[in-house]
Amino acid sequence: MGCAEGLVKLFVFGANLIFALAGLALIVIGVLYKLDLNDYTSAIPDNYQSIGWAPTLTIAIGSVIFIIAFFGCCGAIRESPCLLLTYAVILLVIFLAQIAIGVFAFLQIKDKDNFKDEVTRSLTTIFNNYYNDQTNASRNTVDFMQQELECCGLSGPIYWLTNTPASCYKDGTTTSSIFKDGCVDEFFNFLESSVRIIGITVLAISTTEIIGAIFSLCLSNSIKNRERRFRY
Repeated sequence: MGCAEGLVKLFVFGANLIFALAGLALIVIGVLYKLDLNDYTSAIPDNYQSIGWAPTLTIAIGSVIFIIAFFGCCGAIRESPCLLLTYAVILLVIFLAQIAIGVFAFLQIKDKDNFKDEVTRSLTTIFNNYYNDQTNASRNTVDFMQQELECCGLSGPIYWLTNTPASCYKDGTTTSSIFKDGCVDEFFNFLESSVRIIGITVLAISTTEIIGAIFSLCLSNSIKNRERRFRY
């Protein structure tokens, strides 16, 4: 085995360790944002419910990356052109899928003004039902949001006039300090940052996969050429 081929083999093996960690990172990021978005499902505008798909797709892609890293490691160690070719093809397919997810994530918030208007309308309905919802669904969502995002009312504490919920206060007690920021801005910023972080992470990892696929194909071709020379 030549020096160049040995270096490529070492790179492919090292790249797979990185891909395995990247897959785990995508799974963790997807799970964290999926759990957060699940708590706000009723507050996400109907036209933007597809935002909740991004974490799920991220988890799926991360799981696949983690699994196929096995093919790359086995292919590099066993010097199997078949495994290396399979690995490279799967990487390219995942690369295209991640590009699609990244673009999809950014397209969801391309019109920020319309997005914020939809968020405002959705939250207005939920906040207005705080004291009227017999199922307590709106109250639970509002209380959770105000505590987690450290906000109060739609645009600030003035929204509640004199009947301010305890969730508007730090630690959920009226004896602690009250949150000053409105929930519309805080929730909008949360959704926007969530989508952007997922999109940027997916796109950033996808660039390294192209390099990994190219080196895998190079190593596969080098091994085939070496085997062909030995036959003659």
